[in-house]
Amino acid sequence: LGYERSYPTFTRHIRDRGLRPHCEPCASSNGRAHVDIEHPPAEEVQWDWLELDETPWGHKAYLLVGSLSHSSKSRGWFSESDDQAHLIVGIHEVLGRLGGTARRWRVDRMATVIVPGTDRIQASFAPVAKHYGVGVDPCPPRHGNRKGVVEKAIGFTTQRWWRTARVSSLIEAQAGVDRFCAEIADARRRDGSTVGELADAEPLMALPAAAYPVEVVVARKVAANALVSVWGNRYS
Repeated sequence: LGYERSYPTFTRHIRDRGLRPHCEPCASSNGRAHVDIEHPPAEEVQWDWLELDETPWGHKAYLLVGSLSHSSKSRGWFSESDDQAHLIVGIHEVLGRLGGTARRWRVDRMATVIVPGTDRIQASFAPVAKHYGVGVDPCPPRHGNRKGVVEKAIGFTTQRWWRTARVSSLIEAQAGVDRFCAEIADARRRDGSTVGELADAEPLMALPAAAYPVEVVVARKVAANALVSVWGNRYS
């Protein structure tokens, strides 16, 4: 069109004159980290669910993944539901496998933790955070990379383990993901050390003596011998 100057000069003049139309996704990214975010040791655990519609045992399953933001050490807990009760159980199980908890928990805007459309913690979840002595931070809208550590862990677990996992029940899946995290995921190398070595150096907070009390409800069919199977045990 006859413009004689360079492309950077052209775009600079457009910015200076405010000629670009407003773009909400672009505007929300201004001023934030775009690639690497610094995570101090033991400062944050990131949480997210992996929803599995198809499983070898024929029932939908959920995998709660918790990742230490600094070292990238991750652990998972298989569940048959993603309601608040199962979330609380999963958090305690994952923290036990991580060896403690960081000072803050980073979550997406899951309705079991955050009041939809706000940044407020659900009144029913606040006592859980208090029980473990942590703060809860929701991800800001359209800031998906803020919990990129756990999302990367979910992708790694899905591709390297779940896609070819030979499991036939929720119990076998739990044993399999525990082995994968300890033997494969922790052996990844970062900055000259393994993920496991970096995690061992994090000064995590100790867990309470008892888990947070919560009532979990599951649906079962009674077997012909009058027993009900729950989490690997059979009850009359």
